Amino acid sequence: MKKADRDYCGYLFGHFIGEQGADEEQIYFALSEGGLHFKDLNNGNPVLVSTVGEKGVRDPFLYRTPDGEHFVLVATDLSIFNRGGWVKNAQGYFDASTTGSSYLVLWESKDLVNWSEPRLINAAPENAGMAWAPEIVYDEETESNIILFASSIMDPDTKMKAKPNAIYYVATKDFKEFSRPELFIDCQKDGSADGREREIIDTTVMKIGAYYYSVSKDGDNSEAGGGIRIMRTKTLLVPESWEKVLDLDELGLDLTDAGVDALDNGSLEGPELFELNVSDRTDPDVPEYGIIADRYMAGTGYMPIKTSDIEDRDNSKGSWKVLSDKDYSFDRLKKRHGTILRITKDEIERLKKAYS
Repeated sequence: MKKADRDYCGYLFGHFIGEQGADEEQIYFALSEGGLHFKDLNNGNPVLVSTVGEKGVRDPFLYRTPDGEHFVLVATDLSIFNRGGWVKNAQGYFDASTTGSSYLVLWESKDLVNWSEPRLINAAPENAGMAWAPEIVYDEETESNIILFASSIMDPDTKMKAKPNAIYYVATKDFKEFSRPELFIDCQKDGSADGREREIIDTTVMKIGAYYYSVSKDGDNSEAGGGIRIMRTKTLLVPESWEKVLDLDELGLDLTDAGVDALDNGSLEGPELFELNVSDRTDPDVPEYGIIADRYMAGTGYMPIKTSDIEDRDNSKGSWKVLSDKDYSFDRLKKRHGTILRITKDEIERLKKAYS
């Protein structure tokens, strides 16, 4: 049964924790029973372990299907630990991003506790160097589940990138049969030197009102002109329809409690967009949204931002706020590139019983 806003009273956080051991690149859960204060589940041990592909998973995404009763978890098929670290190849690229897996790892569940065996989905386009950071959004026009992810396209002869990282997708109605991969969001060029394309990774998408909104890491770590970019479209599967709304660093937010000097691609990655539960909103009658982003350069994990108006492009309405450490807590384990799913009271109790 499809859930109503007021059915949700907690959150499930799925994530990985690092890459210093084989068990760190697996699926971990943390639970919040109200507000953004999470407690690690399963005594801090992995809840799901990949036995397929590279036997490591990163960047998990939790998805509740439109009927409200079926859950899918999809993740990057990658183990930096098993690969021996972030090794650079002869072309100067990190090997994992140019000779990486073209597969995604997928689990299914009806209750968030009992999960299927992991299976591989061959999602990436031809000559892709990797398939990273998958997420899922429902497309109302085609009535399909859209699995989006980042891929680079490699020249098989030179082993150089023929196209920088961009966002691609496959569509499915049943998570058994999948469409051919297609471009979802292309590389951005505005503000870059000589009109060059910037790399784009780590895209999250949500339907808010009449628009689908995306939040992405626009630009490689050192690429100028990018940031943590929000874009919008009314036609989800038309790549050229996406238009810029804002970059987070354009909002002029107070960063006193942020733990970073700038809200840009040089400081943050892995943004995740989610809706706040009614009980956690400033005004229960006004929808509010959170964006968490990983402070990867500082190595201090996630920081949250919230807004009641994603279109407040200069924060003139004061709708955007960086949360302080009094407003949230993520418990002992470091949360690396993860996902937040709104859950009900029954689901909270089921998770607590299974993983307390």
